[in-house]
Amino acid sequence: MIGTDLTVQLLVVRLLAGLVIATVHGAVIAAAAVALGDKGPRYDGRLTILPPRHVSLLGLGSFILTGFGWGEPVAIDPRELRIGRWGLVVAVLAGSAALLLLGFLLLLLATPLLTLLDYTAGVTATAFVREAAQLCVWIALFSLVPIPPLAGGYFLTALGISLPSKAATYLGWALLVVSVLGVTRIALTPAYNLVAPLVLGADIASS
Repeated sequence: MIGTDLTVQLLVVRLLAGLVIATVHGAVIAAAAVALGDKGPRYDGRLTILPPRHVSLLGLGSFILTGFGWGEPVAIDPRELRIGRWGLVVAVLAGSAALLLLGFLLLLLATPLLTLLDYTAGVTATAFVREAAQLCVWIALFSLVPIPPLAGGYFLTALGISLPSKAATYLGWALLVVSVLGVTRIALTPAYNLVAPLVLGADIASS
């Protein structure tokens, strides 16, 4: 649930982290789809590091408010994938793996930032990379939930389950509500407690 600790500083951190996470996640899923044979994401402009191509306004808003959000879904045609619909699973897993790697790499910046910057800037930058690294793990797990507009929604497609085109919008608002209520964090905490120490180390994961 949104608490009283939702400070301006935290909102800014989530905004910046959300832009980075959505971009990396979307670009990696697009690259995986292209590597597996679907050139559509290339023509859609998703093979880019420019955030506007990857950001969903509703998803980013949810991320800023709750720490849980999503990017603009990557359009993938399973008929073009060399391994068929299971290529969707590979692409989704690649996106989550990329976020876990991003979280690990962000933490590697903590010590250099403290060393190279003056005290105030160093502490601020280090706090940002630590918070962003934790968010990377949360979103890597959250995105695997098989509900559109999350990337995990492609798991349903891989199983031959199709939903109405407007379902992603309604489900997006539902995800925002349950995240505001704290349900998302509670549901994902066991998985986070298992994965985060492996990626971030026990101290950072629990901070």
